[in-house]
Amino acid sequence: MRKILTAALVVLALAGCQAKETRTTTVSHSSDVNGVVTKNAVTMSDYAIRAALGNNPNTSAYVTIKNTGTTDERLVAATCACAEKVGLHSMTMSGGMMTMNEESNGFVIKAGETLVFAPGGNHIMLQNLTVRPKDGDTQAVTLMFEKAGPVTLLMPVSNEPLPGKTAPM
Repeated sequence: MRKILTAALVVLALAGCQAKETRTTTVSHSSDVNGVVTKNAVTMSDYAIRAALGNNPNTSAYVTIKNTGTTDERLVAATCACAEKVGLHSMTMSGGMMTMNEESNGFVIKAGETLVFAPGGNHIMLQNLTVRPKDGDTQAVTLMFEKAGPVTLLMPVSNEPLPGKTAPM
C-alpha cells in the first residue's frame, strides 16, 4: 500500500511539473508500464497480461486500441517470447454459452473507433507458455498492424489485470 501511495504522489508531482507530457501511467495494479503509446493514428492504452494461474499452459493479454485516423486499420497478429503461439481471439455469447474463436484475419479498427481487449471479451491468447508470467513481471508483446506496422508494448503482469474493466458484451 505504501508503494502505491508513494507512486501516486510521484505521478501527481510530475503531472504538475510536466503539464504537456503526452504519456500517462495508471498507478493501480501497474497497468501501462510505458504509458499510452501512439504510432501513426493508433493509440494503445490499458494494457496488461494476466498472471499464469496454476498449471494452466495459457494466459491472456489485454489492450485498448483507438484509431484516431481517417482510414480503417487492422490488427493482424501479435507475438510474445513468453509463448509458443499467440492468437487474437473473440468471445461471443450465444444461448447462454460463451464461445471463443480465433480471429485469423485479425480485427478491423474503423476510423475513429476503439477496439477493447478485456477480461470476458476479445483478448490476445498466449498459448503454450515458455515463460510463466507472474504478478509483478513485465513481458514485451508486439502488436502487428496492417498500416502502422509493429508496436511493442511492455505489458505488466498482474493477478488482476485492468481491475474494474470488462469487455462490452
